[in-house]
Amino acid sequence: MKANALLIMAVLLAGSLAGCSGDSMDGSTGNGDSPGEGSTSKSVDISGYAFSPSGLTVAVGDQVTWTNLDSASHTATANDATFDSGNLAKGESYSYTFTTVGTIAYHCDLHSSMSATITVE
Repeated sequence: MKANALLIMAVLLAGSLAGCSGDSMDGSTGNGDSPGEGSTSKSVDISGYAFSPSGLTVAVGDQVTWTNLDSASHTATANDATFDSGNLAKGESYSYTFTTVGTIAYHCDLHSSMSATITVE
């Protein structure tokens, strides 16, 4: 009976430690901020060597998530260095929470023809 109790405790401890690792199992990366109360999450698909939508308006505190649907790697990189997803392989995502009003142009570092804007109000 003691062995079973120890086994159960070990499994519970391992599960709780796994939740603290900080690694994401879904390929997501980002600035770690969650959208604040009253804010929303918006999505941008990376598909066909383009950002869709190519222009997006969000509120301060909103989070934008880029998801690469192409087989090629892409980045979502702000021209002013506000954010940078790094290379995103197919199926990977990157999220960023916007905290400052303004318009931010961004591009893919790997494909110069890919560009878009985020307007933060």
